[in-house]
Amino acid sequence: MSERNFIVVGNGDYARMMKRYLELSGCLVRAYAVDSNCIGKTYQDSIPVISLEEMERSYDSKETELVMGIGYRQMGKIRRKVFAVCKDLGYVFYNYIHPTAIIEKNVSMGEGNNILEGVILEESVSVGDGNLLFGGSMVAHETTLGDFNTLSVKSVVAGCTTIRNNCFVGAAAVIRDHITIGDYSLIGAGAYASRSSEKYQVIVPARSAILDGKRSLDLL
Repeated sequence: MSERNFIVVGNGDYARMMKRYLELSGCLVRAYAVDSNCIGKTYQDSIPVISLEEMERSYDSKETELVMGIGYRQMGKIRRKVFAVCKDLGYVFYNYIHPTAIIEKNVSMGEGNNILEGVILEESVSVGDGNLLFGGSMVAHETTLGDFNTLSVKSVVAGCTTIRNNCFVGAAAVIRDHITIGDYSLIGAGAYASRSSEKYQVIVPARSAILDGKRSLDLL
């Protein structure tokens, strides 16, 4: 059981989820911390919601670790901005790794990453800062994952691929091997990225359609 003190940066649904994960791991969560204009309620889930300025005054950066609790809105731009502010204040971000994740020994990782249930990081994968990897996502061998990316549930990134920064990979999306996904690319749920993408590009699958005149019992 961890005796360290943790503060979750953020106070939305994703932050609340990360608090629960930490507590299930035996971690002591002291507070949520946000920009002063985002405080709203001063208490949430039985702990205080404080400003980043109050965090600096009240919680020594040498005794407290931060956990990223900001989700994927605005393609991770908010996450990137707040991460930089907290680093300037001297804090270190904790890498939360769920006990069921499989991570090879030679994987390199920055800080502030959240790696949830059943995630697989194969050999020689490189992970930057502030990435969110949801349950069952997989990153194959020799792939580079930059900073502030989000990999949704069951997404798959094949080997020797580069995903730059602030990208979003939707649920069950697949990215093929030996390509580069440019900054701020959005790979929609169920999409297949078969070639490299430009910055800000959006890749989505063909739309699912309702078959008029057909019933499920006619097919299966």
